[in-house]
Amino acid sequence: MSDTPEALATPAGVQAYLEDTAFASRTVDLLKGGHSAFTYRIHLRTPIDRRSTFVLKYTPSYAAASIGDATRMLLSAERQKFEAEAFRLSRQLSIRSGEITVEVPALRLYDEEKHVMIVDDAGADARTLKETLINESLPTAPLQEMGTALGYFLSHLHGLSECHDVDLSLFTNNEVGKMITAWMTYSRIVSTLNGKDEIPALSNPPLEISSEKLAAFSKLVEIRSREIHSSTGSDVMTHGDFWPGNIMVCLRRGANGTVEAVEKLYVVDWEVAKMGLPGLDLGQLCAELYLISRFHPRRKESAEAVITSFLSTYRRCNNKVDPALAGVTVGHIGAHLVTLGPRISWGGREQTRKVVQEGVELLTLGCTGSVSSLQESIVGPLLSE
Repeated sequence: MSDTPEALATPAGVQAYLEDTAFASRTVDLLKGGHSAFTYRIHLRTPIDRRSTFVLKYTPSYAAASIGDATRMLLSAERQKFEAEAFRLSRQLSIRSGEITVEVPALRLYDEEKHVMIVDDAGADARTLKETLINESLPTAPLQEMGTALGYFLSHLHGLSECHDVDLSLFTNNEVGKMITAWMTYSRIVSTLNGKDEIPALSNPPLEISSEKLAAFSKLVEIRSREIHSSTGSDVMTHGDFWPGNIMVCLRRGANGTVEAVEKLYVVDWEVAKMGLPGLDLGQLCAELYLISRFHPRRKESAEAVITSFLSTYRRCNNKVDPALAGVTVGHIGAHLVTLGPRISWGGREQTRKVVQEGVELLTLGCTGSVSSLQESIVGPLLSE
């Protein structure tokens, strides 16, 4: 095995690390998209349980995406133990909805000292939900089925804390996860909107946001940040980073390559899993689907079909109408559009400014919106009888 942790930031180092294990590999491929950790597909010399590929994650004490930066973004490597625990609970977390299985990959190896884990592979043909929605012309039925399956899965996850035979105590202590959630979205709302962050798309001229709205948003930041950091074991088990980039889609195709059905969804990247606010999981997925609809207009109907079936199923599974949950959800959608919309390269300057303004409207709705106005908004399905 390689003795230097930094070597695990390279495929060659990973291959050396695995050499004397049951996971010895003939090739190791670095997978794209990993921000926090280095993620690889390992191709075994000898299959295990008839599987020849697995996914290996190495979690350093910094964000993997910052490895080439002059100043690395430091993050405690302890965050991996929460993800490992979620994968260890694979059987309790995974569900079946109709013909679709929503699966959390099973944990195969966890090296707590080296911050390495190995989990089941969704497969080389799997694509993220984001890629699938943007690049595929899917019929309405499978889109609704995916939304339904995800709504059922998230309701199951959020209800898991009520199951006394599942120990979720570790997730009450994910302080890094709480910090990331509060910082990534809420702590940057006001500085994004008042121009302090100097985001090019929002400058020259700056957005015109009233002082009254900024004051209301500042109060919301204070409240939501306090709720995030004060979450305890009596709260809801949440994924913490529930967006289409962390959902892998396996499609079944016909002989001519057309999509016949969705076979399986995999929910990955559980580093931010913690006891928290269910509306943040709901809001994050809906915000990203909304961004797809706004920056890829030809996929607007696809994104909306997933949002509607997702929220409707979640409400049905919980068997109640909850205006407070809808308010938190719509506010989080707005916060996501404001803070992440202009920081991710989605599209042109003018469209980005429009989306941020729409985020401001949703934030306002989350702060002061009536039940009737929530019913008419993107989160309306959460309030349908």
